[in-house]
Amino acid sequence: MTSKHKRPEQRYGAPAGPGDDPRYIRVSEGKSARDEIPIPVADPSWKPKARSWFNSLKLSGQSEFFEASDWSTAVAAADAYNLFLLTWNASIFAQFVRLSERLGCTVIDRKKSRIELAEPDPTDEDEDAADEAVRGWHGRLTVVK
Repeated sequence: MTSKHKRPEQRYGAPAGPGDDPRYIRVSEGKSARDEIPIPVADPSWKPKARSWFNSLKLSGQSEFFEASDWSTAVAAADAYNLFLLTWNASIFAQFVRLSERLGCTVIDRKKSRIELAEPDPTDEDEDAADEAVRGWHGRLTVVK
């Protein structure tokens, strides 16, 4: 197998993983400087699955960097998904999949685009709550003989 066909992590001298690879864009969650971009509201006439898909984009880490044109693409994708749910036309679903891939909707889509979402740093409150939960479980667990 030549190096041309090897995955980056299999090549000699390659970075240890996507987090260390300079070809990947590292995206952190949090407020963006682009908060002034209006996010469209899901069309109430869409089927619930299409509205749910569209609304899930607002919660996704990659949407922090969406421009107005990305949100327009998301509306077009949701329209296509809604039309597919009404007609079950496979060619319409293929268009929806193509548009959602461009938006980086799944982990695979983001990996293809070399975008990696970073996990948010846990706060002290989160760690304290987790410690308390573990202590509570330890109190309820006993050794089985």
